[in-house]
Amino acid sequence: MNALTRHGDFSRDGRPDLIAREASTGKLWLYPGRTGSIGSRVLIGSGGWNAMSSLIAVGDWSADGRADPMATSGDWLVQYEGLGTGGLRPGERDNADWWGLDSGGF
Repeated sequence: MNALTRHGDFSRDGRPDLIAREASTGKLWLYPGRTGSIGSRVLIGSGGWNAMSSLIAVGDWSADGRADPMATSGDWLVQYEGLGTGGLRPGERDNADWWGLDSGGF
């Protein structure tokens, strides 16, 4: 794994979860939180995630009651709306320069 973010309750089971990017494949995995451990991983992104320079935990950005991860890629900030079942909607891009991310972050 070459990128990790603790995302809150992505699976909506009442426990905090972990999202990780697999370096060798570019796949994105959800590791559901369990009491005192993590559960078996669930594939939530089938590939191409190595194009993202960072993963960001933002909480419920879309205000729909479900956790939404974001990622950066070059000059783009990409929002992925969480489905609350461990899945993601296709990403929506904003220019990262507007967010100040190309000059070192928020």
